[in-house]
Amino acid sequence: MNKKNRIVVITDCIDVAANEIRAVLVSELEKMNKMGSIEVEPFVYAKEFSLVNGAFLVRLMADNYNPNTTTFLAILNPLKTNRVDRARILGKTKNGFKFVGENTGVLSWLIQDFGLSEIYESSKKGLDGKSFVSFGGKYIHAPIAARVASGVNLNSLGSHFNKTRVTNISFTEGTVLHIDNFGVPKIYGQIPEDLKDGAIVEIVVNGVKKLEAVYTNSMKNLPDNTWALYKGSSLNNLPEIGKVRSLNTQKELGISVGDIIQWNLLVNSH
Repeated sequence: MNKKNRIVVITDCIDVAANEIRAVLVSELEKMNKMGSIEVEPFVYAKEFSLVNGAFLVRLMADNYNPNTTTFLAILNPLKTNRVDRARILGKTKNGFKFVGENTGVLSWLIQDFGLSEIYESSKKGLDGKSFVSFGGKYIHAPIAARVASGVNLNSLGSHFNKTRVTNISFTEGTVLHIDNFGVPKIYGQIPEDLKDGAIVEIVVNGVKKLEAVYTNSMKNLPDNTWALYKGSSLNNLPEIGKVRSLNTQKELGISVGDIIQWNLLVNSH
């Protein structure tokens, strides 16, 4: 049985705009008689205006989907319309993921980790000025993504785009990439291998010490309301910090996506 192709949408449009995007994808797939072979996946919602969160979510989804059957559609653009590197892009990574979106950096983690097989600039219609298209995600990107997922040759959907123009996002060690619905942050970096279970660390947020936490291999084994640093489940165990069985982590740390969290060893357990 042939595997279904899938369109995975990462966006900060979480109201009726999301329904509009999906409606366009469905309508375009229906026009091409492709609804039976292509699935529009549940949307992945990003923090509003956050390219950091968007880039993380694209890369996180790449860890969970088959590259040979997945097209990413990223609709998240807080940047100025008149910037030099403004462009609508589409392409394919070396391992097979296809992507459609703006050249904002939201696709850069994906591209950096898997490399570029091909990349093109798509429609330039209404990028700026009097003809500006105010919802390019719906009117421009979604129809293109439907065609990409349906197997249309990428080079027929765009023109040459110089790879050196790809906008990249760099992440500082300790950057908060995402905060889940339990208030727990996923943090860019790695926990040192020599940190022992039971070690005590101080947690520093944007240069200010907030509290002390226990490093643990199993957060759920700790007493309720204990502050814990541990290896999370995402992208090669990105660090997480949480208050055990509590929903107050984000509020008590006073954090948002893009903040910097660091930890300093106080006592390493024997």
